[in-house]
Amino acid sequence: MSLATASKALNGRSQVRAETRRRVIEAAERLSFQPNPMARGLPAGRTGTVGLLTGDLEGRFSIPILMGAEDAFGVGRVAVFLCDARGDALREQHHLQALLGRRVDGLIVVGSRTDPRSSLGRDLPVPVVYAYAPSTDPADLSVVPDSVGAGRLAVDHLLACGRSRIAHVSGDPGYAAARERAEGAVAALADAGLPLVGEVLFGSWSEG
Repeated sequence: MSLATASKALNGRSQVRAETRRRVIEAAERLSFQPNPMARGLPAGRTGTVGLLTGDLEGRFSIPILMGAEDAFGVGRVAVFLCDARGDALREQHHLQALLGRRVDGLIVVGSRTDPRSSLGRDLPVPVVYAYAPSTDPADLSVVPDSVGAGRLAVDHLLACGRSRIAHVSGDPGYAAARERAEGAVAALADAGLPLVGEVLFGSWSEG
């Protein structure tokens, strides 16, 4: 029996006689044969894998984004390969080439902060989505939080609770997220005709 016939039998193709299909399935069960999803996807140009490239595996955002991606792809349909570049551009390029060498169907690039990061380039053979940190190239697709809106929402909530003397403690002013949240909070207070109590207190993202 040829490999092509065995493949057709296992994949439920109609060009195989019922007796032949039965024999192939029985042999596969005896051998505990499991089809290789990557090999099955090659003729269609798909491998059922996506690379998630991050520079902040120790931070608070990469793992939730990974979990969200796996949930969105569906159980058993797409596997996500996680690579941590640890903020090193050379390591990032190494991981990028390794993922492309494994013929992933796409890439998710997760930043450690919301400040724009450099693009991986426009000539990649797979689609790329930048999450949390936008790409500096406007032609790239970036999915980012609305930090200004977050600052507004926080103040709107306090106002709805009847509060009118509101202060704002934020993180490191070197981060766009800290500056933008403060911008949104101050703007929401101005819309309500209220001043911010004191100046924005920038810190270091620590609980202290």
